Amino acid sequence: MKIGTTAAAAAAIFLLAGLPKAEAIGETAVAEIKFANGSSAGTITLTEIAAGVLLKIDLKGLTPGAHGLHLHEAGKCEGDFSSAGAIYNPLGARHGFLNEEGPMAGDLPNVVAGPDGIALAEILSPYLHLTKDTEDTLFDADGSSLVLFEKADDYQTDPEGGAEPRIACGVLKAQ
Repeated sequence: MKIGTTAAAAAAIFLLAGLPKAEAIGETAVAEIKFANGSSAGTITLTEIAAGVLLKIDLKGLTPGAHGLHLHEAGKCEGDFSSAGAIYNPLGARHGFLNEEGPMAGDLPNVVAGPDGIALAEILSPYLHLTKDTEDTLFDADGSSLVLFEKADDYQTDPEGGAEPRIACGVLKAQ
């Protein structure tokens, strides 16, 4: 483990140490994230908790720096990953945390890979639901996917924060 990754892990442990344990209250899901050539980029595990959905990110093989990450409306990851459709947006919001008409439910913070290409993070989204009996569940008829982008999301520009192109994708699968 390189120094940058160790420091980031220590900071995450420090930040999470004082928080109460997040208890699963609903469904869990996992997305096996793959690059366009089919090689593994890692996994993202989602757990529904009282405050929303907790995403545990464990990715590798990325270029160092920030990468946009969004939850998309279709459970398909084919070709250039446009098959995943648009960002998940059941309420018709605009893209981005900095947009006064946003964010979309599928907008997520950027994932930052260290110099070793590894990105480890935990993200909480209050806008997502995994429970299958809710109207806005991610497990609707066509499913959902997580899409990783080459560049950082600027949290404002439609449709995908200027983060294009899509470089990796994974379909959510219930656990």
